[in-house]
Amino acid sequence: MRLPFRKTAGTLLLVSVTSLASAAEWKIDPTVKLKVGYNDNIRMGADDELSSPVVILSPSATFSVATPRSGTRGDLRVNFRRFTEESDLDDDNIYFRTHTYHRLERSTLGLDADFVRDTTLDSQLDDTGVVLGRVKRHRYNLGPSWTWNYDERTNLLFGYDYSNVKYEGGSSSGFVDFHTNTFRTSMQHALNERTTVSTTLSYRRTSNDNKVDTTNTNLQAGGSYRFSETLSANLFGGLRHTRAEFSQNSQVPIFDGDTIIGFRPVRSDESQSDWGYTFSGGVDKSFLRGRSSLSASRSINNSINGVPIEVTRAGLKNLYRFSETWSTELNLAAYRSQTSADARNGNRKYYQVEPKVNWQFRQFWRLSGSYRYRKQTFDNTGDDATQNVAYLTLTYLWPRIAVSR
Repeated sequence: MRLPFRKTAGTLLLVSVTSLASAAEWKIDPTVKLKVGYNDNIRMGADDELSSPVVILSPSATFSVATPRSGTRGDLRVNFRRFTEESDLDDDNIYFRTHTYHRLERSTLGLDADFVRDTTLDSQLDDTGVVLGRVKRHRYNLGPSWTWNYDERTNLLFGYDYSNVKYEGGSSSGFVDFHTNTFRTSMQHALNERTTVSTTLSYRRTSNDNKVDTTNTNLQAGGSYRFSETLSANLFGGLRHTRAEFSQNSQVPIFDGDTIIGFRPVRSDESQSDWGYTFSGGVDKSFLRGRSSLSASRSINNSINGVPIEVTRAGLKNLYRFSETWSTELNLAAYRSQTSADARNGNRKYYQVEPKVNWQFRQFWRLSGSYRYRKQTFDNTGDDATQNVAYLTLTYLWPRIAVSR
């Protein structure tokens, strides 16, 4: 599988670079943020809470380059985070993501690539709502795709995604490195200018360093509908089948007559599987002074140790502008995570509340004040983990850099 994948990705990169070398238009939007705040539970633990003032310097940029047939867009962000009273927890995090495409006569080649270096309490927590400790991790993703336009209203997509996650500290960290291969195909059809329907079939296989292999097959269908220029909604639902294969060690007694004289280790292959349903939906509404979006979903997530976790989540995002210079934001999120329908020892709930106030006091300058509350509860214990973080953020929005050739 590796040889065709590398040839496809290499061909796409070569075609894109050659096409972008001429008649390209480059756009770069840099941003610099300086955040000063306080975190009262850095590791978000139920016990032994560590607190400290924190300073974060975060330069970032979104970029794009395009020709009539090809293009690349992406973003890069670096966080230099320093805890004044817990310097051992200082870290430098990197987030990099790109999408490259090349249009053919009736189809489009695509390539997505991203790299993340952060801690398990950053992007992994956003994916799963599960806190198992604060450990540094590296995630690499690469995904080629091919989209074929059957006609003006219908297209077919075939894609492959490879993901590799490594945790610093090895087995002593309590986390296990893993990699994932995902194959997906979908069909999308526009019924009219307002309605689009689609069907997606995906197969994902994950293996970790503890010799645990899991597969997840998911079939989902649904559509999106635009009620007006300011209101739209989407809803998808389907079935999934998840299977886990692993080896289990046990001790078999050795008898001498009726007396046990020892034990013999036996390694056996085990498997577990179950069925479930998945869904995702959302409503987006734009107002004269702001916008609101409501979302909900249920899916199988393999972002922790490569072990399947069923994550049900709901979220609300709201923006309101009082004037051209003042605005407020409110983000709410709730997660329900469980390892399977039978095992409740890994089940937990996670909540997040984050209000924010913004002041655009100059053309390119913004000052923001924010507060974030996080809480995780466990089904099998009475322990709760809570975290309170407050930030004052100064942002400089660099003027766009545009170059045409």
